[in-house]
Amino acid sequence: MTEHDLKILAVFFNGAIIIAMVASGIWVGLDAYRNGRNRAEAIMWGLFAGWFLVVGPIFYVFFKKRFYKS
Repeated sequence: MTEHDLKILAVFFNGAIIIAMVASGIWVGLDAYRNGRNRAEAIMWGLFAGWFLVVGPIFYVFFKKRFYKS
């Protein structure tokens, strides 16, 4: 592989990671909003899940029942 090929591969993987982060944040934010959380709290959950790509959604799925006692 040449240096140019590696740069293209790096851009592809960086783009894939960013898309996964955004999708994760949107999924968790919308789910929190649908479960009765106000808009600000849903946005905060979405930002948390988007920033912490692996830990955020797992934390949300396993602990949302504990935080959402409605």
